[in-house]
Amino acid sequence: MLHGVSRTLRDPYEVLGVQRDASSDTLKAAYRQKALQYHPDRNPGDREAEERFKEVSEAYAILRDPDARARYDRYGAQQPATYRHDTSNVDWRDVFRDADIHVDWGGRGGVPQTGNAVFDMLFGMMSGVLRQAGMVAGRTYEVQLGLSLGAMHGGTEATITVPGPSVCQTCKGTGRADASKVGGRSPGPFEATSTPQSATVVCPDCGGRRMRRAGARLSVRVPAGAGLGSKLRLAGAGEPGNPPGDVLVQVGWAQPQGASASGLDVVGRLTLTPIEAARGADAEFDGVNLTVPRGSRAGDTVVVRGMGLIGQGVSGDLRLTLETAWLEGAARAAGRWLRKLTQGGERR
Repeated sequence: MLHGVSRTLRDPYEVLGVQRDASSDTLKAAYRQKALQYHPDRNPGDREAEERFKEVSEAYAILRDPDARARYDRYGAQQPATYRHDTSNVDWRDVFRDADIHVDWGGRGGVPQTGNAVFDMLFGMMSGVLRQAGMVAGRTYEVQLGLSLGAMHGGTEATITVPGPSVCQTCKGTGRADASKVGGRSPGPFEATSTPQSATVVCPDCGGRRMRRAGARLSVRVPAGAGLGSKLRLAGAGEPGNPPGDVLVQVGWAQPQGASASGLDVVGRLTLTPIEAARGADAEFDGVNLTVPRGSRAGDTVVVRGMGLIGQGVSGDLRLTLETAWLEGAARAAGRWLRKLTQGGERR
């Protein structure tokens, strides 16, 4: 049940365009016709239509309830503008369900405002309650993911942050989890058990609520060759609803300092020690492994074909201008050696 608000109103019979002796079926038909006419989804950005939608919804909420209708007929019919109707006992989910009206304001990027803060809050709360009750579809969230060139070309496992509320991915929105997968254990050889090993427990991550109110961090597998603007879909990981929303992960480039893009080509600088440049060396730039040829000097350009940014089926080149410096070059080489040691050859 939603908490409501007292406010003045126009004659609800006049709002719905019905006679005062209208039957419940007549009221429902009149409301449905007007609600569909002024529905926010059919009138995007039309503030007047939003106002009318709310007005006809409140009028129907009064007249569909025999007690509320009787009170209005007795105390408000003569001077509707002075009659204050209390909506604290209105179950808006039941109102919309009764007339088969679908409401999904949140998917439009926000709740429309009327200027009455409490009334606006009422409808904002209603949208969330309807989703949680499984009466409207959940929103699909879009998340940006910046990758290195190496991760784009070779693929990677990345972690993203999904805003809340979102469907709990530990229990997939059921509120229950397999005990053996969330810290439970199988019975020992001499232990008796009356429950199967696959028994479920309350999900430890959402506490049985089936959602993560503050959002969550999820793992996403990025395939090799994911180009700029590619979208990876995590089905059912978005906002709770019926059906739940998805999460769309849009791939971008996490541009390192000193690098720039020219079309799909990536231009940057690579610093080596003078000895490395003269003898040739294996090096790395933004996750891309490359070989600097023997006899290279400061100012030379090393081109790695096809290892720039990835477009739609096309890749640019990586173009690096060599620089030589003892301290910076040694630090770069030591950092690369340390990463190989700690990652154990993990794909970059």
